[in-house]
Amino acid sequence: MLCRVFAVFIALGSLAKTADVATFRTTVSLVKAEAYVYDRQTHAPILDLKVSDFKILDEDQSRDIVFFEDESGPVDLLLLLDISGSVREILPQVADSAAGALSALREGDRSGVMAFTKTTAVTQSLTGDLKQVARGIRDAMASRIGNDTDINQALWSAADYLHGSGSSSRRAILIITDNMQVTQIPDSLVDEQLSEAGAVLDGLALGGAIGLPHITHPGILGFARNSGGEVMEGNHPGGQLAEMIRRIKFRYSIHFRPVETKSPQPRKIHIELSAEARRRYPNAVIRARRIYFPLATYRPKTELLRGQKIAVNGAGWKLPGPSPRVSIE
Repeated sequence: MLCRVFAVFIALGSLAKTADVATFRTTVSLVKAEAYVYDRQTHAPILDLKVSDFKILDEDQSRDIVFFEDESGPVDLLLLLDISGSVREILPQVADSAAGALSALREGDRSGVMAFTKTTAVTQSLTGDLKQVARGIRDAMASRIGNDTDINQALWSAADYLHGSGSSSRRAILIITDNMQVTQIPDSLVDEQLSEAGAVLDGLALGGAIGLPHITHPGILGFARNSGGEVMEGNHPGGQLAEMIRRIKFRYSIHFRPVETKSPQPRKIHIELSAEARRRYPNAVIRARRIYFPLATYRPKTELLRGQKIAVNGAGWKLPGPSPRVSIE
């Protein structure tokens, strides 16, 4: 997971990767930031890093790593599929390649499928059965939930679904879309909810079966950067899907205590390698979470459905007009 976690019960005796400490239980509020580290020249992931190889800056303040987990930890991956007219015809390629692409996942990992247009529908709940996931993708293609696209509400729905999964696994959303939308939901609210749900966003930005002009809404690009993910562009998702899932799996999970502040504004995070790790890997590149929200609380999607006024980074906001109907299993 990549986000701020409230009331997390941690057995400090299990933190042997971080330090030798006595075993006791405590309740802490942590910021969780995943990091993908790779070689700039070979593009291969760097998989043997330890907690001592990382440094964290919260704005300009150095923070100690409280808990660290390598890439072997389990992950919950939600495939978020744009089924609007411009993308629907490419989705059969995604279904055909899904089983092979998801083979990078391991025992304990789960994946699921959510379709979206202006609304969302879960077509496969989280499961370790890859055949069921491929079937969920095909079911998504057959869904009839409208033609217009609202990526921001879909991302909030996906974060809400993963947040409600009850799992302690890392959380990732892989969105497949043409990255064009009409939305009334502020980007800052989506950033906040992805952070609070502990979800990293990655994306495949497609041009559609018919070549479309290169029009890119900044939405998924910004969300991916801020959460520590990335976006690939192209019209052939088969091979890209496999590569993206491999990168999602090979991430380190880094947890630290936030600074004390009264400001609701997001804080910038910078994760870097220690001098010793940089000596060993001079070509290393880190992709990691960039922001967190120190005073945020998780908001279920039902708040939007009820049309409640919501404070976004200290400012009041309410969705104008009728609230969309969202189907979340």
